[in-house]
Amino acid sequence: MFTPIGKILPLKVRQLGMEDELRFKKLKDDWDAIVEDSLGEKFKNRSKPFQLKNKFLMVRCKNSVWTNEFQIKENLIFKTIKKRFRSLVLERIKFRV
Repeated sequence: MFTPIGKILPLKVRQLGMEDELRFKKLKDDWDAIVEDSLGEKFKNRSKPFQLKNKFLMVRCKNSVWTNEFQIKENLIFKTIKKRFRSLVLERIKFRV
């Protein structure tokens, strides 16, 4: 008798402590949609998350002007992330060039 992969995989991910890495990968994949939902289409493709460490999401922006725009609107993005990724432990988003 075989056990379906859908039952084995989540258990192995937990055992290996890879849950945060998988959540971060999903967040990176969904980033443009998160930004568009939060701020509008003109903010798409202007930034990309590159690290999630110690409850801080690090995001690289196209230039200093976009970095400033994202910093001003951090709270809106944060709320959208928390809605989509309830189990993600996140305290703050840091934007940089």
